[in-house]
Amino acid sequence: MKPLFLVFPFLIIQLFACGQAAKSNSSFQNSYVKVSSDNPYYFELTNGETYIPVGANLCWAKDMDMLESYFRKLSENGGNFARIWLNFPGHEIETEYGKVNEVNAGNLKRILEMAVKYNIKVKLCIESFRKISDENTFFSKTQYFKGNGGPFENMDDYIDTEKGRQAYLNRLEKLRNIFGDSPAVFGWELWNEMNAVECKEIDDWNEFMLPKVHAMFPKNMVLQSLGSFDNERARKEYRYINRLPANDVAQIHRYLDLGASLDICKGPMDVLASNAIDELRSYEVVKPMLLAEVGGVKPKHTGPIEIYESDKDGVLLHDLLFAPFFSGAAGPGHAWHWDVYIDKNNLWYHFQRFNEAMKGIDPVTEKFIPVKIFQPHLRIYGLVGEKSILLWCRDAENDWENEFVKGVPPELLSGLKIDVASLVSEKAVKSVSVYDPWKDAWTKAKREPIIQLPEFKRSVVVRIEK
Repeated sequence: MKPLFLVFPFLIIQLFACGQAAKSNSSFQNSYVKVSSDNPYYFELTNGETYIPVGANLCWAKDMDMLESYFRKLSENGGNFARIWLNFPGHEIETEYGKVNEVNAGNLKRILEMAVKYNIKVKLCIESFRKISDENTFFSKTQYFKGNGGPFENMDDYIDTEKGRQAYLNRLEKLRNIFGDSPAVFGWELWNEMNAVECKEIDDWNEFMLPKVHAMFPKNMVLQSLGSFDNERARKEYRYINRLPANDVAQIHRYLDLGASLDICKGPMDVLASNAIDELRSYEVVKPMLLAEVGGVKPKHTGPIEIYESDKDGVLLHDLLFAPFFSGAAGPGHAWHWDVYIDKNNLWYHFQRFNEAMKGIDPVTEKFIPVKIFQPHLRIYGLVGEKSILLWCRDAENDWENEFVKGVPPELLSGLKIDVASLVSEKAVKSVSVYDPWKDAWTKAKREPIIQLPEFKRSVVVRIEK
């Protein structure tokens, strides 16, 4: 038995540590997410801490226990963000027009409880249906159809009329009775991919509805989403929606899709994901930008891409996490196919690897400027900040087509060097370290303008401290 004079200091230290952890935890849980007042390209919490939304679309599951398992696995790997659809069959509060489904209301209350329990901020997508008809399909709201006892003939009757807009707000009021203005809510997303709905015009609806929802949830952000940016026609609507002042966050959806009309959607995941953020930046929006839905699909959006079955290491997930953030986004990409890809292949650890690469980095105070450097063998995506420079170096020869279609394994790259003299002077460099996310290992490098990289496969992150 240890002497008491040795035990008491240990207990005091342990109690203090537990108290500090609880305080930090409580601070996160009780703080709202908002656009940073110091750097509007990123988020912060109302407690003053920078918030990087690390997570995925976890929109639904076959039952609530499975959904909670996704929350738990994400949280265990440092995730702090999830997107939830509020009109999935198990979540729809209005299964009969104008009436509350108490069972589903209970499911929504449990989602809020899970968000608090696992320290995850949830983006709540209010609607996602595309037509009002008697067709019993996922994207048809049959209970609103006049032929089924509802008040609306079609989507135009819902979107372009006062009674339709009031119906949207009435349903949202029912949701507010459940969620309130909880700090666990990242924000309220008006509609999933609204440009896919079967009506003539959505611009007036958004101009009307964004301020209305802001008034209902003054402590939460309000935002909107459009369909996958896979064709040139999407640009006009994307530019319009994302530049609306009442739309707090610039969002974009994009998929690896061999049926897309844009060639970039058929190429390497890192390139298409980075280019999505470049597209948002071209609109000159001064707000946080997110690649809010990203993954791989069969042509054209007819199901998950087949190479998920072969991608046991999570190459696509790694690329869609790192490429957007290193291109100036406010967070990593938010993957779709959380069930048949991330969970099935047990890839949750990739969120921890992203967090490890960002450990100790504050993008708000760094005032990052994204840069791209292309050299033989590597595509380098960089963030040049006040105190740090981050470089994500991607093997240009290793992509989904070579590795999973042609069967070419990733090469062990050795002897590669990167020249950073154009980004920082040698005298200004305090230290250089390299993180290998595939090994979860850090190594030190020499303080030289031409940095010698260690051996690696696929990618590494270089951190230069100034």
